[in-house]
Amino acid sequence: MKKPDTQQPDRAATGRSGMLRALSIEHRDGLAFAERLAQIAYAGNDDDLADGVEMVREYNRREMEAHLQHEEQTIFGPLIRNHRQYVDMCIQLGKEHGFLRSLVERMSVDDARSSLAEFAQMLKNHTLLEEEWLFPVIESTLTDEELQAVLDFTPLSVVEPPPAAARQQTKQGPGEDWLAVIAKHHAATGATGAGIVLFPRYQPELAVSLAEHLGLGFFDLRQEYLEQFGVAADRTSLQELDEALRQRATQSGFVCQNIEALLCVKSEDDRRAWLKAFLDYPWPNPVVVPITVFQGDVPAEHPRVCDLELFKLPRLPARHSGSPDVKYDVEKPA
Repeated sequence: MKKPDTQQPDRAATGRSGMLRALSIEHRDGLAFAERLAQIAYAGNDDDLADGVEMVREYNRREMEAHLQHEEQTIFGPLIRNHRQYVDMCIQLGKEHGFLRSLVERMSVDDARSSLAEFAQMLKNHTLLEEEWLFPVIESTLTDEELQAVLDFTPLSVVEPPPAAARQQTKQGPGEDWLAVIAKHHAATGATGAGIVLFPRYQPELAVSLAEHLGLGFFDLRQEYLEQFGVAADRTSLQELDEALRQRATQSGFVCQNIEALLCVKSEDDRRAWLKAFLDYPWPNPVVVPITVFQGDVPAEHPRVCDLELFKLPRLPARHSGSPDVKYDVEKPA
């Protein structure tokens, strides 16, 4: 993928269609914020670095998460569904969205200098890529109705964690960790059938640990099934997915990772219908699916859904490459 010129675009927020101007203004502000963070990472003292970490968290709450949702739901979706030549671009940008979110989640004052530098560099590179490549595509490709949807979008608010007492009562008992809670839920639903685990972030190594803890196999749908179809993988039907899962489930139980790689190119109605049918199907062995992105499509209050949203999950050493390889140096900003 050809990267754009790294010079900050002076035309951000100018010359855009009215539908995209707000997003482009946010890009301009994001580039300025990235430059400020780079300055702090290069020359800041301990107090400056601590302030920088809090600035990133506030930026995520105030602007970034809403901006990422905006692009994912009104831009990536139409391009993936109707303009297949841009699927790879949307997948890369979507992965970068996930990586930005993960950088915010794991940022701490203990490694603030390198964390701020990494976030600043990633935010800058990603924003420039969208400004110089994605937005021209949007202007020439999306229909008037799709551009209107960009203008009319209202993001979900960033949900603040509930008080500690409520967390303890609703999700996590004393001394319980996330694996113990899933194991208890898994045991309660029986030795067969489906299960969905709602993870608060995409972290493949946790799915591997989950499979090991439950004594199940591990099946990476993207690597072990979809890759055989190459560029046509996105045209795999949900009926074909069912058949692949059934064949594997006759052998043994397993955790199926990256099922959202296929769900992301289906309509919301199709995703909702499939997730409901998956949960209700009498699988001969346990089939457990982690869901991160499309939690809103999972049937609410279904007894076979285990919600980990209120858990602080560990950061484990990565076993599978799932994030962009972002190199950064703490250089003096221009």
